[in-house]
Amino acid sequence: MNDFSALGEKLKNTRNKMGLSLSDVASRTGVSKTMLSQIERSESIPTLATVWKIANGLKIKFETLLDYTNKLYDVKNIETMTPLRDNDDRFLIYCISPFSPISGFECFYGIIKPGAHYPAVDHRNSIKEHLTIFQGELELVVGSNSYQLKAGSTIEFDPREDHTYINNGEIDTLAHFIVSYE
Repeated sequence: MNDFSALGEKLKNTRNKMGLSLSDVASRTGVSKTMLSQIERSESIPTLATVWKIANGLKIKFETLLDYTNKLYDVKNIETMTPLRDNDDRFLIYCISPFSPISGFECFYGIIKPGAHYPAVDHRNSIKEHLTIFQGELELVVGSNSYQLKAGSTIEFDPREDHTYINNGEIDTLAHFIVSYE
């Protein structure tokens, strides 16, 4: 996805297919009617947290709101993708493998900048997150537990629990996220 016009179109089409008004979507997601309208008209680029709120509120998969091809073999490269950004551009995430009903999961490539402190939005529809660190270090706080992860570390956890990604290091953390759904 090189621009966010597809996200707005997908949101509008999804909302219409569900027979929902902007007010209905606002009450289900906690995202204002004005913001939803701006996203649908491609006048506003939503944060990662906002996209998660919309997906959770509508009880749809995150990738439903993103525009990706469904080719059997589709090479993707983050250089040609536009990431969702949050936390003052310190947390960037690319959906590199959208949800598939066959696999039951989706994959993300993340860049977590030094100083990032990103509290993740509740992933109500997901059942497991598998996080692997490829570069740098990351503190992952899940509930009241803190895990120090460095390059080569991996962890599986329940993403429905409150969790926060923190980069206390001096370099970008490169991470791979696999999120599984029921």
